[in-house]
Amino acid sequence: MASQWVDMRDMKFLIHEVFKIDELLGKAPYEDHDSDMIDMVLTEAEKLTENEIAPTYPDEVNRKPVEARFENGNVYAPESYKRLWQLYAEGGWLGTSDPYDVGGQGLPFIVSAAAANMFLSGNQAFLMYPGLTHGAARLVYDFFQHPLRDITLQKMFDGSWAGTMCLTEPGAGSDVGALKSTAKRNPDGTFSITGTKSFISAGDHDLTENIIHPVLARIEGDPNGTKGISIFVVPKIRYNEDGTLGEPNDVSTGNIESKMGIHGNATCTLNFGENGKCIGYLMGEEREGMKVMFHMMNEERQGVGMMGVGMSTAAYLHALSYAKERMQGVNIMNMKDPNAPQVPIIQHPDVRRMLIKMKSMTEAIRALGFYCYYVMDRRAAAVDDAEKDKWQGIMEVITPIVKSYCTDVGDDVTKIAIQTYGGYGFCREYPVEQMARDNKINTIYEGTNGIQALDLLGRKLGMKKGLYFMNLLGETQAEIAKAKNSENFKEEAAIVENALNKCAETAMTFSSLIRSNPFIPLISAYDYLNCLSEALCGWFHIWMANVATEKLAANPGEKDKAFYTGKIEGAKFYINRTTALVPAKCETLVKDEISAMRIPDEAFAV
Repeated sequence: MASQWVDMRDMKFLIHEVFKIDELLGKAPYEDHDSDMIDMVLTEAEKLTENEIAPTYPDEVNRKPVEARFENGNVYAPESYKRLWQLYAEGGWLGTSDPYDVGGQGLPFIVSAAAANMFLSGNQAFLMYPGLTHGAARLVYDFFQHPLRDITLQKMFDGSWAGTMCLTEPGAGSDVGALKSTAKRNPDGTFSITGTKSFISAGDHDLTENIIHPVLARIEGDPNGTKGISIFVVPKIRYNEDGTLGEPNDVSTGNIESKMGIHGNATCTLNFGENGKCIGYLMGEEREGMKVMFHMMNEERQGVGMMGVGMSTAAYLHALSYAKERMQGVNIMNMKDPNAPQVPIIQHPDVRRMLIKMKSMTEAIRALGFYCYYVMDRRAAAVDDAEKDKWQGIMEVITPIVKSYCTDVGDDVTKIAIQTYGGYGFCREYPVEQMARDNKINTIYEGTNGIQALDLLGRKLGMKKGLYFMNLLGETQAEIAKAKNSENFKEEAAIVENALNKCAETAMTFSSLIRSNPFIPLISAYDYLNCLSEALCGWFHIWMANVATEKLAANPGEKDKAFYTGKIEGAKFYINRTTALVPAKCETLVKDEISAMRIPDEAFAV
């Protein structure tokens, strides 16, 4: 029976056949790895997903909601997560692509992305615990110069301790510069931390004996706004250089949120220093808190994009499995025959439309998400500073796109999956309704998708006077040129090329409008990010279809033939029905239409 959680064939297709990561293996920094090792790691990730993680989403034994609990000031993770945490830590998954000196495996980043795709498909709420731990540990690795550094890294990477990210406050969400948390200097070089942080994912739990909180706060006397923010390592429980635990560090949990989805993850309000006894250690330099935190935020934004890919994958595969088994109606060619047998709903044209739409969208965002990690691998393997800068620049441009578009598509695919099931999809008997609820947060946290659009338009497209953006567009040319010489794909190649050119033209128009009429690009930013995403995903489909065409020419076996044919038909569907609309939408985005700003506040509802 085909998996309802993991699309291993497509992931291996991207890793080995499209992005050809094998070309980087056997050379620095991946000199210790080969293709067989990568496949072995992927197989182990698949086993962990299918056998351990997915059965907890939801609890398939007791059919009960899997929820974190808050009782008498303490937070308890779902009981089933304790085994998952142990297996995850013992398997070395906290350091898949991290350096050997912290116990990491040093594998290519795209391998970590593939493992994450599987794990997130199985249970996003659980994966947030180790995911945030990894992000916090990387901050410690890069920026925490302190005698406690080594033991902190050891404990976090081996899974003994967990980690979080503490930015948001009740009055300072997207506007981080408005935070009120303070840090007061102590004679011994530490800082006394006071403040409240809200919506802290995995903020407190009983999976580990200690939790390390990177906390943004303003040192007394430092200026207002983001320029005055510093960042501190604040443990839940104080500890010594040998790892022995001391007294609690005056970090208390006020509550956990009752949420629409991800019920298994404890989203907490944390109070620091209510009794004046919370100690923090400076990370990085003073007043560089945002600069430091953005290293983790970029990692988390890429990871949240993979959450959208994971939810899309699971929702599509579940809907596909259901459509193959659900008997309803007769084949449209036999509608007038009263004795015609019932057929599985996959035979009905509208259901097939929904399935190929989910397939083509999911495969597009998987390629987009994996490409971001492939770019990191190219940067890691670069032989000179200019090449490193090129790949770093492309990653900067692609990050807000991955976070926003992959999670928006996650919303679309989970919604279509519910529709495929019909009324059953709306019931908790099947998991697709939970997938829709779980994915919704992905469009909100780590910077809402509207903020990602402003970041793309206001910062990323203009970096190095547009050089990074042009480098990204330059990467698209080879595969488009190859497809233009193909009788089977030259029309689609022209569509993608036109869409990308229109996106570049629109970006230049926005650049001139930002001075004369800034509301036009500001209102259009979100839609523009989606247009650029749809154009880039058209390129990924072209790329995948080019590879599939070459493989089909080699007369593969029946199973591979079906796979490659599916790649070609999915590419045609996406490009003709999504990418083809981009130029017209871009035309609309640059029009002098700012009714959103002209309408009086009182006129939204009278």
